[in-house]
Amino acid sequence: METKTNVTFKWENLTLFGFIEREYENSFLIQVNDPSKEIMDKFSGRMVISKKVCEKISD
Repeated sequence: METKTNVTFKWENLTLFGFIEREYENSFLIQVNDPSKEIMDKFSGRMVISKKVCEKISD
């Protein structure tokens, strides 16, 4: 997947949506769309997520 690709992933039994900011060897840096207060406090709205759990959202 490329940067700016919209993806979905599961985190603590929540399904979250976002887009890829950066790609690493086994993970992506995801900018979360509509982050919760907890995600903003802990992660500033950005999370590093394994490539295995990210799914591309079809256009």
